[in-house]
Amino acid sequence: MSDFCLKFRPLLPLLAALATPALQAMPAEASTASVPSLAAVTEVLSQQHRCSATLLLRHAKLTKMQTSQICTELAAVEQRFHQLLNTGQKPVADDGNSALRANIYGSRADFERFAGAHFKMPTDNGGMYLEGLPDKSGNQAEFVAYQRDSGEVWNLRHEYVHYLDGRFNLYGDFCANLHDSHAAPENCPQPAPLTPYLVWWTEGLAEYIAFGADNPAALALARQTAGKQVYPLSELFNTGYVSQGGTERVYRWGYLATRYLLEQQPAKASSMLQFLRRGDYPRYQALVKGWGSSLDADFQRWLATL
Repeated sequence: MSDFCLKFRPLLPLLAALATPALQAMPAEASTASVPSLAAVTEVLSQQHRCSATLLLRHAKLTKMQTSQICTELAAVEQRFHQLLNTGQKPVADDGNSALRANIYGSRADFERFAGAHFKMPTDNGGMYLEGLPDKSGNQAEFVAYQRDSGEVWNLRHEYVHYLDGRFNLYGDFCANLHDSHAAPENCPQPAPLTPYLVWWTEGLAEYIAFGADNPAALALARQTAGKQVYPLSELFNTGYVSQGGTERVYRWGYLATRYLLEQQPAKASSMLQFLRRGDYPRYQALVKGWGSSLDADFQRWLATL
């Protein structure tokens, strides 16, 4: 996304759509008892609007028109997600995150002042998705964000896709996933697993469904690098948050890699998803390694058509 909210972690402050499954116990919301002068989350985000059985908005100052627009927009995102990925709306096993609560502060300043204490998360980013522990009873999936000066909620579609991806495509919590981040709030144990990772997919899918075919930054990048093979597809599968990362590679190249696989290689994407939904990450890695460089030339051909 042109401006991202860290889906998986605040490694790229104020840049990208990382919203992460947090390794926080259920629920993600924290107590402010240790900060007596700080208003509780229910005081700051005192208004609620339920879009559907799967989405609750808790906010400071959204108007009725804004809540209606958000509900309509995210309903379309959800429909596109299920249609594109043939989920049958069947969650992965052991996932109790049946609904997302979107917590929307009224300004960047309020987000920085309150969100850290309310949700035990860093605020040097555009917001975060906190998955928690989806297999635990009482867990609450949270999206924490804020309104920009224009009234727009930053990274809304991207973050909602992260919730859907975690519920319908990726078995387990964030630390069960394949990446190289050990940052707060998840603090996933070290060492990181071996590559290939899933960063290209998680961030790329969120971008693809959020933007569809209209992602100017990614398309411009593809055209600027046409014929140069900046990143072979086989190398993009190794994209990380700490190593082999960066905003351009994680989000724009992730978008291109994901879009290519879903549009040009749907059978391979389907085979991959079978392993991800079962949590069989070693088989996913074996599958991707097995592809080797066999798709690299076709990926470059496809990029030249954008």
